[in-house]
Amino acid sequence: MNKFFSHDAPLPWLGGLSSRQFMQEHWQKKPLLVRGAFARLFAQSLPITLADVAQACEQGELPTRLVDSRFTVAHGPLDPQTIPGLQQRGWTILVQQMNTAFAEADEFLDHFRFIPEGRLDDLMTSVASDQGGIGAHVDSYDVFLVQAHGRRLWELAQRFDPTLKEGLDLRILKNFKAQTALLCEPGDLLYLPPGWAHRGVAIDPQRTGCMTYSVGFRAPDLRELADEAVGQHLDGLKVRPWADPWLEPSPRPGVLPNRLVEQMAQEAMQCLPNARQMARSVLAALSSPHPQIWVKMPNSPAVKRFAQTLAATKGGLALAPGARLLCWRGQFAANGELLQARGHTRELLLELATQRSLSAAVCRRAARSQGDRELLQTLFERGVVIFVTKKGL
Repeated sequence: MNKFFSHDAPLPWLGGLSSRQFMQEHWQKKPLLVRGAFARLFAQSLPITLADVAQACEQGELPTRLVDSRFTVAHGPLDPQTIPGLQQRGWTILVQQMNTAFAEADEFLDHFRFIPEGRLDDLMTSVASDQGGIGAHVDSYDVFLVQAHGRRLWELAQRFDPTLKEGLDLRILKNFKAQTALLCEPGDLLYLPPGWAHRGVAIDPQRTGCMTYSVGFRAPDLRELADEAVGQHLDGLKVRPWADPWLEPSPRPGVLPNRLVEQMAQEAMQCLPNARQMARSVLAALSSPHPQIWVKMPNSPAVKRFAQTLAATKGGLALAPGARLLCWRGQFAANGELLQARGHTRELLLELATQRSLSAAVCRRAARSQGDRELLQTLFERGVVIFVTKKGL
């Protein structure tokens, strides 16, 4: 049972569509605008505030960019003196992977976890002054744009000239002409499939700031997946010396014997991974965290008392914000590494991958099983899971 929601239940943040209807009618097909999708939630509290963004900019642990009105890009960390004031028009700050540093941001992503975790990337936060934006561009991935604070004007085009402006760090369309314009208010949601040109401009005459959440999805480069899979497979092969005792003298040394070429090609092909081995590499790759994110490891005392904490926990265990635990045909990978699991341990991992947490009762039972306990401790040591306290993660 999925703890999040039924795939046939109407979801307010999808305009009353069920997740199944959304995937059939909109996913990678056409945009969706939902007015007030998160208005009630945001009226209570924001998952990420302007102060949180300022903190992330100053700490510099997350990928951060400051884009000015000339589309010049400065990378973080950004101290308070570097960040322009809201009275200065035309600037934008982008902070990626907010869900890896703020538990509230990771919890907000639960609204979109009807999409397989291996495709979900991160929650990026954009803060802008009046007229701020990053120019017209095209993404190769799906994105939900959620207006958190202030207003933003989104201009869209399905047909556009792909020519880019030269001499910029950003891939900005040179001759963008909008076909549709949508003004988004706090709580509004806009979904865009890949390949739609769009430009977002902050509308903030009161100078209170504009903040937008971008729920982005991974668009894996298949060439990189293949390269990584082949590289890992070759690293694990034993080197066999070449042997051709059948070779005969040749009157034309520049002409290769057919048998030589065909045998080398055949043996080289045998060094490549098969379809199942390639799939395991895909599983590991999709579970990898963002390359710019440092996974937080527990300290030595916490590791040493893991078994006692597991047996006594009142809050249970949960995946760390930003951690990835994926399953495919009974095989598991966490944060880029394949896991060894058998029997009941597989059921435990499947529950953790599906629910993203284990209750205190489940943890206490796991503490009595050596296999379950050792596997959970391995995940704890790798920063994949953390203990839940009364105050949250």
